[in-house]
Amino acid sequence: MRSLSLAWRNIFRNQRRTLFTLTAIMIGIMALVLFDGFVRYTLWGLQESTIRNGLGHLQLATAEEYFTTGNFDPFRYLFTDQEAIISKLQALPEVKNVVPQVTFSATLASAEKSGIVMVQAVPVELARSLLSFRQIVEGRDLQVEDRYRVILARGVAEKIGAKIGDTMTMMAITRNGGLNAADLEVVGIATLGLRELDNMQVFMDLPTAMEFLDITSVPLLITVLERTEYTGQVKEIITQAFNGQSGQPLAVKAWDELADYYQQVQGFYGTLLQIIRFIIMLVVIFTIINTMTMSVLERTREIGALRALGTQKGAIIRLYIAEGLWIGLLGGISGVLLGLIASSLINNLFGGIYIPPPPGMAEGYQAFFASSSVTVWQNLLLALAVSVLASLYPAYKGANLKIAEALRFL
Repeated sequence: MRSLSLAWRNIFRNQRRTLFTLTAIMIGIMALVLFDGFVRYTLWGLQESTIRNGLGHLQLATAEEYFTTGNFDPFRYLFTDQEAIISKLQALPEVKNVVPQVTFSATLASAEKSGIVMVQAVPVELARSLLSFRQIVEGRDLQVEDRYRVILARGVAEKIGAKIGDTMTMMAITRNGGLNAADLEVVGIATLGLRELDNMQVFMDLPTAMEFLDITSVPLLITVLERTEYTGQVKEIITQAFNGQSGQPLAVKAWDELADYYQQVQGFYGTLLQIIRFIIMLVVIFTIINTMTMSVLERTREIGALRALGTQKGAIIRLYIAEGLWIGLLGGISGVLLGLIASSLINNLFGGIYIPPPPGMAEGYQAFFASSSVTVWQNLLLALAVSVLASLYPAYKGANLKIAEALRFL
């Protein structure tokens, strides 16, 4: 306690230098709080758009292989008792909806152009639950009574030159191995925000797709939960309670196991955050080392006198470490507070910051700063740790001064 009290008085002996050091820590921590908040919001937005663009929170199939090859041969993986499984899943309090889905590749042709597309078919009444981030930019959404009508993703419509009201011809392999073709009316054009999806997705009602493919059940059940945080818990419940009781094996995948793009973006931002954190902390470390080394030089005779009076080296080291602790605490708290204030001002006064379309995205977005208690404590502890670490060299240098030379120092 005595070291902390002395250290508190010592850091204000040269107020200009201390203020310079605190400013460096404050700016660094504030920048980290802001960037961390930006990354959190961006990843949250990407997570929700991924889940609500058709992926869902959990996907159930009859085999692991479905998740790699099922879109090209869905007929091998059809459920035999899907209604019983849906009823059991729907009984879980965390489950909002269970959406049966069939996805298959097809050729879609207009009068002039054609292309390979991925058709996603779900019950129209459940589509809003699963595809809540899908935006209809032209035309209308599918209705329950619609048959042989489709919504095209914007990229698909542009590639084949389709417009609202046009009739497209779709061809695909059916369950018996034959080739089926049907004329479909375009009633809507949508965007999903992800360029990869916008360039290949076509939406159809489930009864039409099942009739077209000549199937009576689906190969995939998508579970939409009340909250994303329930994903791990519900996956464990399904894995333990359903396997072996449904009459056929079940493979369960969480959304983050299927979202390759999300994993890539998360890894990129995680690495970028670590690099920025390292650079900022490196600047802070050298600033603190410089400040405290100058303090050692200014107090050389004082240190010599203390050592001559019997003060141990450990006490000198503790004194300088305590000074570093105070500097880190003050700078860390101030930096975190400034970061939170800046985040709030940008979010509320300026409505966030517009970010142009990142790689792989079809549209830009309005970014906000999502701070959390984890951000606060993480950056505060980082400021303390870096300050204590930076004070070790000056502390060691001061403690190892020769007493006679220190007393003669001018």
